[in-house]
Amino acid sequence: MANLVLPVAGAPLTAEIVEEVTRKLPDATWKTEVTISKVSRDAAGRMRIEANINSPDGDATLAVQIMDRAEGFMALLIPAENAGGRLNFPKQDPSAPGNIAFFGGPLIEVPGTKSVKSEPIGKQIIEGIAFQGDRTTTTSDGQPSLVGVEEHWMNRELGLIGLMKSSGPNEQTSAKLRNIRRVDPDPSLFRIPPDYDVRDLKDTAPPH
Repeated sequence: MANLVLPVAGAPLTAEIVEEVTRKLPDATWKTEVTISKVSRDAAGRMRIEANINSPDGDATLAVQIMDRAEGFMALLIPAENAGGRLNFPKQDPSAPGNIAFFGGPLIEVPGTKSVKSEPIGKQIIEGIAFQGDRTTTTSDGQPSLVGVEEHWMNRELGLIGLMKSSGPNEQTSAKLRNIRRVDPDPSLFRIPPDYDVRDLKDTAPPH
């Protein structure tokens, strides 16, 4: 899933993330999948993301992710089973800005060296919020016809990515925020229910 909301303090909100992925299949046809997740962030920077995860047999299961930098944990919960797992990491100052990192890209599976060009593309208003855009174009040096383009529209002060788009030879993806409400969510959303069977997993580095 695309994560468009960072765990920064002082900017509580609720929103939806709409992610659309179109992939080229082996028979040269294209298939599009759309995922909608709900995200909440409180004034302390605690995060909650809810999304339906599809299993191999086609059934969808609601999964809930909770992250609390001040307490030093990330939990993945399955409400249908009253169970989940918890990853612990060193406690962090919730007032510190969250990290924005992008990995991979539309040509990540293409072997060989690549040329990369990045450029600013101005500002855009999304859901009443101003975002600054950047475009990255990647070209395969060995196969110049293979070109991938990525766009990210970001508001660093609010810790938001309003829109991400990526296109390559075999896949096009987009993820955007919608229905943003600048409210402080119910505090209970960021706590693990006491009746859940949650297993502590190995310690890990703090997530970005």
